[in-house]
Amino acid sequence: MGSLNVGCVDVSNNVNSSALHNECNSDFCLNMLLTEKHYSNPVQYSDGEKHTAPDPFVIRYRNLYYCYATDKNGVLVSTSTDMVRWVSHGYCYTENNRKNFWAPSVILINGIFYMYFSNMPQCENDTHTEIMRVAVSKNPLGPFEKKAELFDTFAIDSQVVVGDDNQLYMLYADNQACGLSNLRPGTSVMIDRMVSPYKREGSPKPLILPTMDEEIFARNRFGDGRDWHTVEGATYFTFRDKGFITYSANAYEHEDYFVGYSVATLPKVPSDRHIDKLSWVKQCNNGHFDPLIIRSDKVEGTGHNSIVKAPNGVDDWVVYHGRDASDELHDGTEKRVMRIDPLYYSEGLLDTTGPSNCVCDAPLSADVCTDFTDGIPSDWNIISGSAHVLEIDGQPSISSCDRDGFSAISPLISSTLTISLWVKGGNGPLGSRFGLIPRYFDNNNYTYVLVDVGLHCLQVIDSVSGIVRQINTMLPSDINLSYWHELVVSREYGILAAHFDGRYVATISDISSEQGFCGVIVKDNDSAISSFSAVNHVNLWGKSLCNIVNEINVVDRFRLTSNEVEPFNVTSSRMRLRNLLNGNRCVIDFALTNDRSESVINIGEYSLVVCMNCIDLLRDGKSIIACEEPSRLNLQDDARRDIRGRVLRTVRLAASDRMLFVHVRNHSWRLPFIGNKVVDITLSEASITGYTRTSLGISVDRSVERVEKGV
Repeated sequence: MGSLNVGCVDVSNNVNSSALHNECNSDFCLNMLLTEKHYSNPVQYSDGEKHTAPDPFVIRYRNLYYCYATDKNGVLVSTSTDMVRWVSHGYCYTENNRKNFWAPSVILINGIFYMYFSNMPQCENDTHTEIMRVAVSKNPLGPFEKKAELFDTFAIDSQVVVGDDNQLYMLYADNQACGLSNLRPGTSVMIDRMVSPYKREGSPKPLILPTMDEEIFARNRFGDGRDWHTVEGATYFTFRDKGFITYSANAYEHEDYFVGYSVATLPKVPSDRHIDKLSWVKQCNNGHFDPLIIRSDKVEGTGHNSIVKAPNGVDDWVVYHGRDASDELHDGTEKRVMRIDPLYYSEGLLDTTGPSNCVCDAPLSADVCTDFTDGIPSDWNIISGSAHVLEIDGQPSISSCDRDGFSAISPLISSTLTISLWVKGGNGPLGSRFGLIPRYFDNNNYTYVLVDVGLHCLQVIDSVSGIVRQINTMLPSDINLSYWHELVVSREYGILAAHFDGRYVATISDISSEQGFCGVIVKDNDSAISSFSAVNHVNLWGKSLCNIVNEINVVDRFRLTSNEVEPFNVTSSRMRLRNLLNGNRCVIDFALTNDRSESVINIGEYSLVVCMNCIDLLRDGKSIIACEEPSRLNLQDDARRDIRGRVLRTVRLAASDRMLFVHVRNHSWRLPFIGNKVVDITLSEASITGYTRTSLGISVDRSVERVEKGV
C-alpha cells in the first residue's frame, strides 16, 4: 500500500487548522473550539502552582474525580469536578522508614477504597526492593491504612479490576517471566486472580512481554551483555467487542518513554470474558512500531496512563504523565506532571491527539447533570412524592420525604441515552427500591430500571399503553447494596443495557422504542441517590446496527446484514442522517472493498471523500489543507484491514453553531460553519460497520431539530 494522499490545495476564506498545533494561547485558538470549555496541558491546579503527578491514576466517585500519584514521600491525591482544574490535597498515605511510593491504583468495593502501591525501605538504593502493598480507607481522600503485602519480591504498577465474569483480577509488572531471558530480558506485565482484595491466588500469567528494541530500558544494564527491557503500567478497559490493555515501555526517565497497547477479542457472552484467558496481541501496525502516545518536540517521557470517563459518562480519556522537553533534567528533581487527552476508537483500534500542547476542547459535559445540592432541580418535573437533601460522606444526596418514595424527570427527552446515577440502598423493614427512568411519557407509558435490595436484583419495568412487562436479573452476590454504587443504563431505542460499578448486568431487548423523558425514582424513604448525569448518545455496531434505520432516511436502497450496511446493488446508494450535525458528534466506521470503493459525506458546501488511497475534503470542488494530528514519531501510514481484507476508515464529525470539525486517518480540519446543515452519505462499493452519535452537551440553534422521514 502506498502513502495516503490527503488534499492539500488551500481555499480562499478557509482557516488553516494547522495553526492550532503551534504554541498558542490566542483568541484564534479559542474561536476554533467546538465548546466554550477548554483546557491545555499540563492540567491546572486551583492554587496556581505546578504540581507533579507521576503515574496518575484517576477514578470518579459520585461528583468528583480523584487522582492518585507517585511521590518519594507518600501517595499524592487531588480532586476535580471536570478533569481540567484540580485541587491538591497533599498526601493520602505515608509510612515511616519507607520511600518511593510508586504507581498507586484504587478500586472501590462495597464502601471501601482499596489502594495498591509499591514502596521500598528508606535505607535501600536498589529499586528492585519495591514491594507491593494494599491500604484501605472509607474516604477517597484518606488517610489510608496499610493492611497487607501482596508480594515478597519486586512488583509494581498494579491495577485491580472486576471483570464481566465477576472475577477480581490484578494486573501488575515484575521480572519473574523474563528476567532471566537471554533474548529480551526485563520487566513484563502479569496478571493474577485474587481470592480477596488482600490476597492473590498465586497463579500468575504473563500478559505483555518485551518484543522490540523500543522497549529497552538500558543497554547492557548489568554488564553481562544483555539489554534490559521494561514493559509496565498496565490498564485494562473495553469497547464494543474488544478488550484493551495499555502499557508503558522504555524507561520512565528517558525521553522516549511511550504508551502502547494490546488487543483481544471479547467472547460474546460476558460471563466468558476471563481477562487472563483472552488472546492478547500487542498492537503493531503491520509489524511497525506504532505507539499510542510518544514524545513530541515539546513533550517527552510520556507514559504510565489510566483511563477514565469524561463528565458526559461515555467518552474515554487517557490520563498520563509527561515532562516539558525544554526542562533540563536534574537527578532527584521530579518533573513529571499530569496530562489528559481524548481517547478515540478508530479503524478497530485506538487513537488520540496526545500529547497535545495547545488549547483544546475540554472533556464533554452531559446534557443534564446534577449533584442534587439544592434538591431536585427547578427545571425538572416531579411526577410523585417529594425529596429532601442530606449530606452523606461529605457529598450531597437526596432521599424521599416519606415511605411512598418519589419520582422526577429531567428536561431531556430522547430514545437514545446513557444515564448514570449513584445509589445507596436502605435497610428499612418494608424493603428498598430505587433507580433510573430511561423513558417517561405518562403514567401508562414508561420504562423503569430499579434496584431491589430485598430481592438483590435489577428490575426493568416497561409499560406501553398500560400493558406492563417486568424482567428481573439477579445482581452479583458479592455486591452489598447498603453502600454507594454507580448504576449506568444505556438505551438504544428498543435495547437497554445496565452496568453496576462498571460490571455488566443485563441487556434487555424489545422494550418500547418510543422517546421519553429520563429521570430518577425512589420507592422508599431509607435509600439515597446522588450525582445524576444523562447524555443523548447511541453506539451502534454488530447486531445493534439494525437500529441505524432510526438514524437515517434512505434515498437509495441499502442492504442491512447482521453487522453492516451496504448498497443494495453494485451502484452507489445515498442516505441522509435524520439528526442534524449541529450540537452533535458522529463517528462512522467504513469498510472499503477495493480501489473503486468510495464513501462521500456531504455537509452543506463541504464534501469529504474517503477512498482506499486518498482522503480529500472539498469546498466548492477545491481541496482544503488538512493538518496532521497528532505529530507522533516513527509512525507508518499503512492501511488497517479487517479479516476480509477490506481497508478500514473511521470518520469523526462534529459541529457547533460556528465551527465544523472533521477527522479521519490522522488528519483534521476545523472550518467555519453555519449550523442546521443536513448530512448526506453516499456509499460506492463500501459499507458502514459502526455508527456513534453523541451530544456535545452545548446550547445550539435548534430551529430545525430533526430531518423528517423522506428526503
